[in-house]
Amino acid sequence: MKKIFAILFAAMAMTACNNTTYTINGTDASFEDGINAYIQLPSEGGRFEAIDTVAIVNNSFTFTGEVEQTKKAFVTVGDNIHISLFLEPGTINISKANPEDRTFSVTGTPMNDLRNELSQKSVELMNKYRAANEAGDQEAIKAIEDEMTQSIKSFIAANAANIVGQDVLKQNYYYFEPQELLDIIATIPAENAEAFAKMKESAEAALKVQPGNPYIDVVDKTPAGEELSLKSVVENGKNKYVLLDFWASWCGPCMQEVPYLIETYKAFHDKGFEIYGVSFDRTEEAWLNAIKEKELAWLHVSALKAWDNQARADYAVNSIPANFLIDCATGQIIATSLRGEEVKAKMEELLK
Repeated sequence: MKKIFAILFAAMAMTACNNTTYTINGTDASFEDGINAYIQLPSEGGRFEAIDTVAIVNNSFTFTGEVEQTKKAFVTVGDNIHISLFLEPGTINISKANPEDRTFSVTGTPMNDLRNELSQKSVELMNKYRAANEAGDQEAIKAIEDEMTQSIKSFIAANAANIVGQDVLKQNYYYFEPQELLDIIATIPAENAEAFAKMKESAEAALKVQPGNPYIDVVDKTPAGEELSLKSVVENGKNKYVLLDFWASWCGPCMQEVPYLIETYKAFHDKGFEIYGVSFDRTEEAWLNAIKEKELAWLHVSALKAWDNQARADYAVNSIPANFLIDCATGQIIATSLRGEEVKAKMEELLK
């Protein structure tokens, strides 16, 4: 009897060991013999830590090891090939279905298969998008963009409890409206919630500056070095609408918006329209040169700390350009993210 228990115990121990064992097999013509492949794990400060190294032989490599908990990892081949995967028990295969493919397929284990399904769907939609773009079919382009967005959002909603869904969320959170994002974060298991604390904080801040909510005051220095508050501009009794505009001299898309803002400002400034520009520049020279060269005649402030400023945090600005239109009579935000002709069209509607 003791012998039987000993055999059973040994078998259980072996099974437990096997449940933590991974094998990573990679094969591709781009894997040159003689160079090394590495498994790297993300570490603090955006750095990566190599946990294993093997040499490429016959355009192939194999890693074996143990992992107790599934984690995000990268396989780096030489200096230029970086392949993301999920390190988990089982046999993970890295390959290309077609030698001309730009990306590698990572398959063979549950989380990698799941992520591969999304990748294949994304490739399919991107091919459709390129075809529609070449054909100049704007209606098809819009439909495909909407399908791309919905595909990613649906995937995240269905997989927020696992590492793949959480990883995709970190890269695509901007597809969600603030309340949608908070609802998704609420479904993430408690043991993973801390990784999304800042995202949750930002979504909560964004919720406070949605249309219908009161504006939040901003106070920063003007080009003359004097403090100018947003409140003093909104409540001075002269202005009817104020556009709080976040921008920077180095921001290409911001510069593309400038002609539209200038046109709207010239047309409606005398009727009660003002712009309060908050720059994310770091140097005074770049900021002032942009104001002068582009002839930006409206009000300007900046902390000259790039993204590290209170206004950015209060308005949950994660990308620029960004803007918020304020109704001075009510102190409420009435529109956000106005682009191109939309600013002028909105003013024509409000100040007709």
